[in-house]
Amino acid sequence: MKTTRDCSLVLLGDSYTTFAGHIPEGNWAFYPRDAVPDVVDPEQTWWRQLIRMRNLRLLCNESSSGTTISTRVREVHTPADAFVSRMKRALGPEGVNGEKPQLILIMGGTNDSWLDNELGQMQHENWTDETLLQILPASCYMMDYITRNNPDAVILFMLNTDLREEVAQGLVDVCAHYGVPVLALQGISKKSGHPDVEGMRQIAQQVDEQLNHM
Repeated sequence: MKTTRDCSLVLLGDSYTTFAGHIPEGNWAFYPRDAVPDVVDPEQTWWRQLIRMRNLRLLCNESSSGTTISTRVREVHTPADAFVSRMKRALGPEGVNGEKPQLILIMGGTNDSWLDNELGQMQHENWTDETLLQILPASCYMMDYITRNNPDAVILFMLNTDLREEVAQGLVDVCAHYGVPVLALQGISKKSGHPDVEGMRQIAQQVDEQLNHM
């Protein structure tokens, strides 16, 4: 049975999973920020709480604020900031410094939804630069890449609240095709669209509970 305690972890995320000084150089950090004034310490983040709860060893937090799964990005970003690009740094055939993670947590799609990116159709091969501009083809490409290169890892996709309905359902369908469980977050306390201290605690608790059943 694959373990989700006392194991190595890679995070792939957006603003919810950032904290300045705790993500790769060049990635964009959201926290700490005046818009969410009570999250002032990295130990308050959901992922640091989860690491303590399950005695995890973080290999890489490949998260960057404002980023999309698809390559249709915000004006301040480039396609290199998209999930489908950044995933290759930590979740490719070489892992992180030669080590593959035992647990992979992915939280994305929020900015694709907020930017009203085109949904597209599920596509499982022959991706092109054009199709990766769309949410569903890009999500399929991401899941195909991560599952192929990390066959022994436990993978969980975290689905944010308040996404466009068609985006949320599309992401669920993509994950189902690739056999990746989905945690649909519920009732997360937020300020300016981002988790506050209580929201961080709620996310950590919901992820921990989900992992207990995996």
